[in-house]
Amino acid sequence: PNVYTIEKQGVHELIYQARWRHNDVIAGMVELSIEIPAKMPHYVRE
Repeated sequence: PNVYTIEKQGVHELIYQARWRHNDVIAGMVELSIEIPAKMPHYVRE
């Protein structure tokens, strides 16, 4: 899956993209777009 954040026209969103399967055959792609707060904590892990 692909997971990333974007900002479009001042709105922040988390995007989740993944393939879906039917009978073990890739049948398509699903994309979820979830609005997230603009002021959200961001942690850097090392």
